[in-house]
Amino acid sequence: MTEPEINDPLEMLATHVHLDGSVVVDVGSGAGELVRFMRSRGAQPIGVECGEIMLQRALDADPEHPDSYREGVGQDLPVDDQIADAVVFSNSLHHVPATEMTNALKEAHRVLKPGGTLFVTEPIPTGPSFESNRLVDDETVVRGLAQDALAAAAELGFELQSHIEYDGEYSYADAAEWESVLVGIDPTRRAKLDELREVAVQAFYDNATERDGRFAFAQPNDVKVYTRT
Repeated sequence: MTEPEINDPLEMLATHVHLDGSVVVDVGSGAGELVRFMRSRGAQPIGVECGEIMLQRALDADPEHPDSYREGVGQDLPVDDQIADAVVFSNSLHHVPATEMTNALKEAHRVLKPGGTLFVTEPIPTGPSFESNRLVDDETVVRGLAQDALAAAAELGFELQSHIEYDGEYSYADAAEWESVLVGIDPTRRAKLDELREVAVQAFYDNATERDGRFAFAQPNDVKVYTRT
């Protein structure tokens, strides 16, 4: 079977969002990788994260820029009105409670300047990464609900500019690192992972492609880029 062409998610963002000199809000910023990347490209990033574990990892990795990270949720952003040139949801909209996804998009509209960019990447529920995770947390439904919320973006004041599908990739040193990331994003996954550990770890290795001493997983992604009207 031919392996898919893998694209870099960071470069995908940089292609569609002007970063140099821009204020960019990263909603669900996790351990801060995207915040640090955007700063390296000249942006003034604001990472918003509600998970205590991931927020602490971001602060530990970026101790010189504590003001770049704020505790908060997508449906109630700790950001003033119309200060952002761009708002990014990078694999995070589906983590917003289903009843709040539309409110999260309304919040993005509130903090964006007129003409600002909304960049949303959502993982498609298929492929090796999805298969390695679904025993612990099957996100088929919530990822579909995120797409439903985006389908109404025009009614919220957004105009679709681009729609791209591409394959990205996650890689881990071993199953222990995968577990750390999986639980760090959502600590409620711990109980299910402990219950199914042997089967889940086997699924991790069964779905992985060994590359450069790491275990890699292709992940199909859906990207939508909007302008705030």
